Amino acid sequence: MIVEHTIVGLLQTNGNITNVEVCGHSRYSFQIRLPKAPPYIVPFNADGFTIELDGKRIELGRCRMLPVKHAATSTALPQYLVLLLDDTVDVADLIGKKRFTVYDTGLFNLQLILNQKEKVNQRFKEYSANLTFELNVYKQFFDDLDRKFLKEPGPVQEHLHQMILEREGQAFMEFFESKVLELQEQTKNFSKDENEAHGFFFRKQVWDFILHSAFMLRTNLKPRGYAGDYEMMKMIYENEIMGKSLFARLLHSYPLQIPAANAVRNRRRMIANQIREAVENHGNADFRAMSVACGPADEIGEAFSDMVELKKIHFTLLDQDMEALRVAMNTVNQLELEKGISIHVRYINDSVRSMLRIRDLPGAWGRFDFIYSMGLFDYLTPPVARAVLARLFEMLRPGGKLIVGNFHVSNPDKAFMEYWLDWVLYHRTEEEMLELASTLPGHSRIFFEKTGCQMFLELRAPNGKTV
Repeated sequence: MIVEHTIVGLLQTNGNITNVEVCGHSRYSFQIRLPKAPPYIVPFNADGFTIELDGKRIELGRCRMLPVKHAATSTALPQYLVLLLDDTVDVADLIGKKRFTVYDTGLFNLQLILNQKEKVNQRFKEYSANLTFELNVYKQFFDDLDRKFLKEPGPVQEHLHQMILEREGQAFMEFFESKVLELQEQTKNFSKDENEAHGFFFRKQVWDFILHSAFMLRTNLKPRGYAGDYEMMKMIYENEIMGKSLFARLLHSYPLQIPAANAVRNRRRMIANQIREAVENHGNADFRAMSVACGPADEIGEAFSDMVELKKIHFTLLDQDMEALRVAMNTVNQLELEKGISIHVRYINDSVRSMLRIRDLPGAWGRFDFIYSMGLFDYLTPPVARAVLARLFEMLRPGGKLIVGNFHVSNPDKAFMEYWLDWVLYHRTEEEMLELASTLPGHSRIFFEKTGCQMFLELRAPNGKTV
């Protein structure tokens, strides 16, 4: 049980109303304290249970009351577990986040899910069935090898694994790539709704395989609420083979080797070079930079790793995810320890909504010589992207530079990302990217990293007065 601050409630039984105190909860139950002991401390049903939370009365319906034995003593007031009978309510969300979530455990939602297959064309069903059969054959093959190697000494086992990954593993990768190309061909003319329906069906088919890849599993589960979180960026940057089995290692490594992943690594290096260049060319004593949706901020460590002379540097790192900011803080602290330098960093835990809402953004967050955002715009609709770009541009100092990244429509891994990873981005053309900045003054240009997957819009504020 998690013990929280006391919350009052009302218990209705046989027409009588009793005031109670909520003294704890689990994920799906309350623990309450009665004001006095009943004649018999036994389980019973209550006709209604209501709690007061932040001044609001929340009715939770009928419930089953189970006495808490260890809490019932001669001096202590009796305590009961409250099990809700009408709905399955997420009590932890209700108490901790003030969010009322009801889980429908009936068959209605289940039937809706089962009906999704009616939206899927027969050719795609056959593709999915053939794919799952072939993946199971490969998995059994690699699992058999794992069992054969199981009793070998550690170094021998690792040597054998490496040999298999380089030989049979390469054959599997070629097979997997061919199936991804087939997926692209099958889905290239699908509408947005068709992609969503077929993607949902597809992931249900391959879910048992997704479970074997730490990367694929995280993109699908989205524990931070979105696909491209700081942990996924770390996995892409580090590009390490992970997994408890040969099959798991292969399935985990595929998304880390595709052009889209190379583009993510390339953009980190590119931004690091841009930071270095901006610092070196900056004439004033202090240099101010801002990273929007900063993630782990690895590019900062790379930017200053080989700089000999450092000026006074101020960084502002903005992210809606506090965990991402903690990782970024560790990145900066490690850099300062290794280089013996001091970087003044301001961490802002805030969102795009705040950016659009704050009237005087330069007054609130500052003005900068260099602002960049590597991945944020991949998730923004055109109207929101246009508005965010304009707000970022407001914060530039005269002559300052703004760079934002976006995946290009030519990204060859779009189908794989959407179907296998449930990672949907707004891909744009050069014209669409430039149109976002069409009302802004100064110089603009488009450039790409080496793979051509990732496009960048660079804007320069006019010299002279502040924009």
